[in-house]
Amino acid sequence: MIRWIATILLAAGIVLVIAAPSTPIGRRGSETAARQEAPQSLLAIGDTVPPLALQHLDGTPFDLSSLQGHRVLITFERSVDW
Repeated sequence: MIRWIATILLAAGIVLVIAAPSTPIGRRGSETAARQEAPQSLLAIGDTVPPLALQHLDGTPFDLSSLQGHRVLITFERSVDW
């Protein structure tokens, strides 16, 4: 009985490994494709950031202008979880 359950779980795992990359959530795309989607007018170090409004983790608004005069590093990352 345990052998059958192990076989079924192993087969299900193999199917998921094969099928997951073909689903939208499992497909990240290539780095070249991601760079082509990004706008060509990226900011360089020292450039002024346009007005940008974000949210804190609790949902309250956060205005980037409140950090004016401070050095700020903002990173945006792609994730499979999107």
